[in-house]
Amino acid sequence: MLELGPRELLTFGIVLAGIATTWGVLKATIKSITATLDEVRVDLASLNQRLDKVEARQAVALSAIDTMSKDILSPQILKERSERDGAITERLNSLERMMDKQIHLHNGRHPPT
Repeated sequence: MLELGPRELLTFGIVLAGIATTWGVLKATIKSITATLDEVRVDLASLNQRLDKVEARQAVALSAIDTMSKDILSPQILKERSERDGAITERLNSLERMMDKQIHLHNGRHPPT
């Protein structure tokens, strides 16, 4: 069998102490890495929330710009509105002239029949 003398026992004890120390260091290192990963996870979640808010605001702004450029400030729409306003103004002027003629014809007196 094996003979374990004081020298071998001392070597075996040193090896066991080294393994135990290495285990303790590894355990502390893993705990530290796990804590750091938890902090990074919390920071990443916070950044994702902020990014979502920024993207939502950007989408609203882009939608407003798109609406203004296509629906409000479009040259075609402005032209159509201008033509419509001009037609309405002309019709109003025509109706006012016709009304003035009607008022002039009937000034409160009836012509003899």
